[in-house]
Amino acid sequence: MPSLSQPIAAIEQLQTDARQSRQRRLLVLSGERDWACELLAQCTLLDPLWISDQAPANATAIERTQARQWLGRELDSLIYDTWAGFDPDALAAVSGALVGGGLLVLVVPPLAEWPKYADPAYQRLLVYPFQAEDISGRFIRHIIGHLQTDKNTLLIEQNQAIDFISADNIPALLPEPMDDHCLTVDQSQAVKAIFAVSKGRSRRPLVIRSDRGRGKSSALGIASAALIKQGDCNIVITAPLMASVQPVFEHAARLLGVAPSGGSIHYQQSRLEFMAVDELIRNKPQADLLLVDEAAAIPAFMLEQYLTIYKRIVFSTTVQGYEGSGRGFDIRFTQTLDNKTPQWQSCFLKQPVRWAENDPVETWLFNSLLLKECSVDKTVLAGCELKLCVSEKLNRDQLLANNTDLEQLFSLLVSAHYQTSPADLRNMLDGPNISVWVSRYQGQIIAAALVADEGGFDQALSELIWQGKRRPQGHLVAQSLSAHCGFKAAPLLRYQRVMRIAVHPLVQRKSIGKQLVAEIVLQARQERVDFIGSSFAATADVLQFWQSVQCIPVRLGTSRDASSGCYSALVLSALSIEGEKLLTKARYRFGECFPRDLPMQYQQLEPELVIELLLNHDTHAINMDQQAWLDIEAFVLGYRQYKTCYLSLWKLVVLVLSSREIVKELSDQHKHILVMRVLQQQSISAVVQGAELSGKKALQSILREIMQSLFLQRQKLAEK
Repeated sequence: MPSLSQPIAAIEQLQTDARQSRQRRLLVLSGERDWACELLAQCTLLDPLWISDQAPANATAIERTQARQWLGRELDSLIYDTWAGFDPDALAAVSGALVGGGLLVLVVPPLAEWPKYADPAYQRLLVYPFQAEDISGRFIRHIIGHLQTDKNTLLIEQNQAIDFISADNIPALLPEPMDDHCLTVDQSQAVKAIFAVSKGRSRRPLVIRSDRGRGKSSALGIASAALIKQGDCNIVITAPLMASVQPVFEHAARLLGVAPSGGSIHYQQSRLEFMAVDELIRNKPQADLLLVDEAAAIPAFMLEQYLTIYKRIVFSTTVQGYEGSGRGFDIRFTQTLDNKTPQWQSCFLKQPVRWAENDPVETWLFNSLLLKECSVDKTVLAGCELKLCVSEKLNRDQLLANNTDLEQLFSLLVSAHYQTSPADLRNMLDGPNISVWVSRYQGQIIAAALVADEGGFDQALSELIWQGKRRPQGHLVAQSLSAHCGFKAAPLLRYQRVMRIAVHPLVQRKSIGKQLVAEIVLQARQERVDFIGSSFAATADVLQFWQSVQCIPVRLGTSRDASSGCYSALVLSALSIEGEKLLTKARYRFGECFPRDLPMQYQQLEPELVIELLLNHDTHAINMDQQAWLDIEAFVLGYRQYKTCYLSLWKLVVLVLSSREIVKELSDQHKHILVMRVLQQQSISAVVQGAELSGKKALQSILREIMQSLFLQRQKLAEK
């Protein structure tokens, strides 16, 4: 074996540079796996964590799927063995635990062979019936390009000369704790701002934003502990996942000198308690202060409800990172804050806490995983008109070669979708069933869509899918229609599912998204696809968009997603005769089942969403005979009580809320009462509270008033 003395000397110098600068450094070992392990065995890395399935004996090691467990913890050295599977989400997540002065080591195959390597992490991309050899390797080529051109990366290739120039670093110290336990002025100001929300005037929420490693979670924990120490303070914290707020509890518990118990800390008469995003809305617990962490990953309509329920709120969000992005939050939710709470405050944590500024590892991750913002020139967009926009399907090899297009495209997707992460970049470049569509204005990408080909199974496999015995990966729509909705023929047909669609915020409401979908549909028809559709976290505004492009809801999931707090909706538009036949059945089935499921499955579903799902649906199953109208007349005139007329009232409300023309004439309060009381069968007290009524008699009176108005419109309903 050739001498390892030169590589070892280079690695030792890299470690010296990292320690002196208090920054992190990136080391890449490209070659045979055994060679890289032998080299690392002779180096003096401090307490390394291995992400590998073949770590040395006695080493601290985890699998890539366990990376998120290291959120909020600290590492001196990190070795990522990509032979065990290169997961960009895992790399982005665990790298945040690496402190200043540490090394991030990537063990990779020979660079020339790496794009062709059958990566174990490809399992996420292997849509049936594709195999590992069908993966293009574009994403790995993208990563290699950034490794080879990054001047701060030490790239050591087996049996190759080392071209390494030691950095000219000025020693830097990480910040020391101040009197208020904060490490930076930014963090201290954030803590003071949280105090201002808690002790100052109400209805002045605070928004804290930062990149990772800036001490945002620490600030929440420090402020919580200080407020709790002052006595009689109940703080509720919510986030998409409890694991993401664990550092908040750890900091608060340390300063209070207590141990957290599950998702809560109790100290004398005060508490800090975690509550899931949807549970918070359902239970509405009393809180002197609400902390909303990773707010960008929570649907805007839920954040709006928090604003209504609680008078003192702190929203915090990560601007860039593996979790997704806060940039869409910046654009969309801040408009809501301007309208509802114009006195809201903002602070940004810029200075890193875990490492010194201008950290090379952070820079490389942002560049290679496209976590940095890449904006289109706003002055260019000022003249954007629909007729001047051009839609096209991209060649992904050409996309890889055009870094400007790639950055614009992925930045747009990140800003629009809270769950977009580095793994989506890999899927976009390598997914064997994925196509990429964009709209351009003056050459700039202003809208984008990722489309997946699904379905087209043979008869035998279709039968097994319907029986629940097979679940071929990557065919969401076909399997949902078959396994959940019960349509045996569904897997035989071909689908194109729009996985992601995004329009630049500055050119929204110009029908650019509709135009892009129309181009996708045009080519799908030419390719003899049976359906175009999508599955998404259901909110009223998103559903409105899909209905505007003739995609009809045919299914709603039976449980809320843990991250979004929303139910998943499936919408379809038929493009063939066979597709029309199936869509007719699916539409009728949904129209028949959904209203009946509301009291059992969807009693807490938002009224606006209930109405949007009912609009223009097939209501042939609703029979309003003469007796039904007599029941309604008797209720309106006070001859009979609500319970004795309920079935006829229910039928009428389903018909009414399926008519866009009549719905437009109803006030928001009236629509909410019809949904909550009649369709969802919520309790009288819940409806009174939700509709802001004085009591039971007021509800009964207004319900009779609404029914009288609808009774007078019976001719419109008869025609429907």
